Amino acid sequence: MNRIKKAAALLEAALIALLFTGCFSYHELESLTIVTGIAIDKGAGGTKYRMTFECLNMSGGGGSEDAQTPQAVVLQSEGDSVFDAVRGVLSESSQKLYFSDCQEVILSRDIAKEGIRKVIKWFLSDAETRVTLRFVVSEEPTAAELLQQEVQTGQTPALEISGALEEAYSNSLACLPLRLYEINAILSRPGLSLTLPGVRVVREGEKSWLRLGATAVFRDDRLAGWLPEERVPYFIFVRGKVNGGLIVPGDRMPGVTFEIGENRTDLGVTFSGGVPSAEVRTETAVSADEIAAGEKNGDVGGPSFSKLQSAAEETVKAGVEGVIQYVKEKFGTDIFGFGLKISRDYPSEWEKLSKDWDKTFLRMSCRADAKVTIRDTSKLVEKELEP
Repeated sequence: MNRIKKAAALLEAALIALLFTGCFSYHELESLTIVTGIAIDKGAGGTKYRMTFECLNMSGGGGSEDAQTPQAVVLQSEGDSVFDAVRGVLSESSQKLYFSDCQEVILSRDIAKEGIRKVIKWFLSDAETRVTLRFVVSEEPTAAELLQQEVQTGQTPALEISGALEEAYSNSLACLPLRLYEINAILSRPGLSLTLPGVRVVREGEKSWLRLGATAVFRDDRLAGWLPEERVPYFIFVRGKVNGGLIVPGDRMPGVTFEIGENRTDLGVTFSGGVPSAEVRTETAVSADEIAAGEKNGDVGGPSFSKLQSAAEETVKAGVEGVIQYVKEKFGTDIFGFGLKISRDYPSEWEKLSKDWDKTFLRMSCRADAKVTIRDTSKLVEKELEP
């Protein structure tokens, strides 16, 4: 009996090992056209969508030296649905389109104004596209022209945008990238309105390049307007998504730059007469990378560093309160997540407020409290006095 049990266990183990040696939906690399980026515009001639695909053809250029060199190509197709347009592009490609390596989807302003739910629904339901796809909105007249740029970095436009989003997430305050699953979560629940990074073309003479620009603000799934670039960093402070970047006090203390090491943001909510009030509390550790002319290096407890700290705190406080007021006046929709905070911490109050949250958000008072700690002075550089 023991021998039979051992034999059965060995057979089961062998079957499991056999099952794990294969790949589901396996394709030969040379038979694929890998899609690296997608742009979606309104269609022409009666169709709803025009889609542009940036692709890498892995079959190479045909010669022995470039046989393994991916060739970048741009394909276009139109259709009455996203699926229809995707199927239509197969007539232009002799190889199967492979979407699993696609990282970015660029939406035109017109598509964003009409609503993006139907668009993201296809990407959520398709078997090959990943839920880690990132979406951006073109600030140019069309989305396609971003993929048709001749960029100066040697990369394809889609890969250049991907690199910029990675850099923005880890080291700067240029935008707040969102992936497909995060977009779907925001659109599926009240209390937080959607934002997406904007991308534009910078032109200087005959040269042009892509860069992150303003942030697209949505009301439900429709584009409501643009948050200016200079206000985006403080929006990211409120959202508690700061991973790096700079604080520049400007006129408060000219010539000073702080590099952010760590940041923590807490949202506090209180109620008076059923109307909520919010406080945004930030705690930021920074390095002072430059000091103004005439300032001397010294102990962080000295008076000059006290002024530096105050300048940084006033900059963050004013920026946070300013962006909240700007969004209230321009868009009237909660892109900061105050409603989400109330729904989690005060569910009974949220039940009363959720039906008309945007109007309540407009009446809600908000203040900021910023604390900045200068923890590293080893990089301080005294700027030379100009003659």
